[in-house]
Amino acid sequence: MKVGTIIENEKWKIKVFAPPKEHGPAHVHVIAKGEKAEVKISLETLDVIGSTKFDKRTVKGIIRYIHGNYEILMESWEKLHGPKVKKG
Repeated sequence: MKVGTIIENEKWKIKVFAPPKEHGPAHVHVIAKGEKAEVKISLETLDVIGSTKFDKRTVKGIIRYIHGNYEILMESWEKLHGPKVKKG
């Protein structure tokens, strides 16, 4: 299992880190190439976790990209952290 960068494009690297450094809820770190910006995005809600230096338009593009690559990102998270526990 690849730890760290799972996918990347010309703009961003999308990373998933393993325990004990990371813990739930499921999320990814998106790091800009060529600038000092990072954002953490929940894989469960596709919401921003914490603050970011990315502008709102860029964050919307990042969320669309994550949505389009959701399966591989969640699969990577679950391989490192175990499957998501279903409530109810």
